[in-house]
Amino acid sequence: MQTNKEIVKNFYNSFKNKDQGYHNFCQNNIEWITMDGMPNGGRYFGMKSVFEEYFPKMLSNFKEFHAQPDEFLGVEDKVVVFGRYYGESNSGKKFVVPFCHVYTIQNNKIVQFKQFTDTQKIQESL
Repeated sequence: MQTNKEIVKNFYNSFKNKDQGYHNFCQNNIEWITMDGMPNGGRYFGMKSVFEEYFPKMLSNFKEFHAQPDEFLGVEDKVVVFGRYYGESNSGKKFVVPFCHVYTIQNNKIVQFKQFTDTQKIQESL
């Protein structure tokens, strides 16, 4: 059985490699909470809403957008990830912005994601 940290690390790797297997790391009723200042930010419920609505709409603002995790901290059912977003908007402006992601894991699946980042710098790139 994977640890919670391994589940989240594997989720990032799968997403980065555009391997549709990232769905396997999430519960069907996942709650995805992004900051209001993010493009298309807000609360999303369910895998379809997260992966077929939020991500395509959010990513459509960028030529390039990557989340690079640097540190993983596991405490009980939570995994806290510190890292940086690297991106380039459709207008050609590049940015590097630190983030903190908090995942809640239940029954070896991600049930909730919360994002914390400097959305002003991302908005300025748009």
